[in-house]
Amino acid sequence: MTHMKAEKTILILGAGRSSSSLIQALLDKAESGAWKVVVGDMDANLAQSKCNNHPRSEWFGIDPANPLDRNDRIAQADLVISMVPAFLHPEIAAVAIEAGVSVITPSYVGPEMQALHERACEMGVLVLNEIGLDPGIDHLSAAQILDRIRQDGGKIKSFESFCGGLIAPDSDDNPWHYKFSWNPRNVILAGQGGAATFLEGGKHRLIPPHRVFKDARRIVVAGVSYEGYPNRDSLAYEEKYGLQGVKTLIRGTLRGDGFCSGWDVLVQLGCVRDDVEMQWSEGISWAAWMRSFAPASAAKLPLREAIRSVSGASDASLDRLEWLGLMSDDAGPTRLKGTPARILQDLLEDKWRLEPEDRDLVVMWHRFEYELQGQMHEITSSLVLEGRDSTYTAMSDTVGWPMALAAEAMLSGKFARVGVEVPLHREYYEVLMPALESMGVQFKEEHRTW
Repeated sequence: MTHMKAEKTILILGAGRSSSSLIQALLDKAESGAWKVVVGDMDANLAQSKCNNHPRSEWFGIDPANPLDRNDRIAQADLVISMVPAFLHPEIAAVAIEAGVSVITPSYVGPEMQALHERACEMGVLVLNEIGLDPGIDHLSAAQILDRIRQDGGKIKSFESFCGGLIAPDSDDNPWHYKFSWNPRNVILAGQGGAATFLEGGKHRLIPPHRVFKDARRIVVAGVSYEGYPNRDSLAYEEKYGLQGVKTLIRGTLRGDGFCSGWDVLVQLGCVRDDVEMQWSEGISWAAWMRSFAPASAAKLPLREAIRSVSGASDASLDRLEWLGLMSDDAGPTRLKGTPARILQDLLEDKWRLEPEDRDLVVMWHRFEYELQGQMHEITSSLVLEGRDSTYTAMSDTVGWPMALAAEAMLSGKFARVGVEVPLHREYYEVLMPALESMGVQFKEEHRTW
C-alpha cells in the first residue's frame, strides 16, 4: 500500500518587488515538490497577484496591528521566508524558532537576529540569512573560490568584490546609465550610513560619507567600464571570510560610467541629506529648490555656475543634473515639506523608473590575488545577468532564486546545519551554486600569474 506524500507549506511574508521571482520559482516546483506556497502581504491584492491563480497557492492580507494570525500561520508552516522590512525579521524568526520552523531571510544578520542563535540550535532550527544577491550569491561564489585556493595551498593576499544593480544596454537611455530595480530609498541614502572603511595595500583607509563618491574607481567587467565605490564596512569580512592578514580587502557597489561624479555633486550640495526636515514655499521650481542649497555668495551666478562654485562639478555632471530637471524653472517638487532626500526621491522615482519594456542588469565582480609556490596568481570571477522583463528583473531573479533553491534544499533535508547562519559553508555552495548555474546565473573566471 502506498502512502501519499504529505504536502508541506512554505509561508512567504512580504510580496514586494524582490519577491516576484522567488514566488514564481517556488510555484513552478510546487507540484513536483508536493508543497503549497502561502503568500502574505499588507496589500492583500498584491499577494493575490503574485500567486497568479496557481492551484497550489494561497494568499492573505497581513494586519500589522494583529500579529496573532501571522504567528498562527508561522507555527503551521514547514518553512518561513521573510521578505518584510529587515527590522521585522528577528520578530518573525523568534516566533518560528519556538514553533520549530526553519526560516530564510535575504538580509544581513544584526545583533537581534544573532541573539536567537542558541535558541535556534536548541530547537534544531536553521535560520538562513543573507541568501539573496548581495548578500547571498556574493558569499556563495566567493567562499567557493576562497576554499579552492586554500585547498591548493595558496595564501590569499587580496580580495575585492563589487556588485551593482544597473540597466541593460538596450534599455539604457539616460546619461546616468541607471534606473531603479530595487528600493529607491536605499539607493538615495547610499553612502550616508557612516564612513567607508577598507584595507588597501596593507593600510587601513577610512573615507567619510561626503567623500565616498569621490573615491570611485574604474572596474572593467566583460569589456565594459563601471565605477565602483566602497561600501560602509569592508573590514567585517576579514573574520567572516577568514581573510586575516590580507593586504587589500574592499567590498563596494558598481554604477555606470559618470554616475558617481554626478551623484557626488548632490552629496556636496546637501540634496540627499535625510537628517533634517525642510519646508519650501508653494509653487517653487526645481531650479529655485536647487538654489536653496547654494551659498548666498553664489546668488548672482547662473545656476550651473553656482553649483559648480560649491561642488567643482564638471560640465558632464551638470548636464546629468539638468537631464533630471533640477535646473527647470517650469516644474518643481510636489512635496514641499520633508528631508531633501525624500523630496529628491520623488523626482528620481519618475526619472529613473523602470518602464514595462525595460530590462535591468546585475553585475558582480570578484578579484582574488594569492601566492602559491612562490608565484603570484590572480583570479577574477564575474557575473553579468540581464533581467527577463520589468517584473522578473535580474535583481528579482538573483535575490529570489537562491532563496527558492535554499527552500527546496531545506525541505528535502539537504542542509544539516542549525542556528542563525549565513551561506559561507561548503554545504551551501555545493548545493546552490550548480543549481543557480543551471538557471543561468553563471560566473566567468579568468586566471593570470606573474
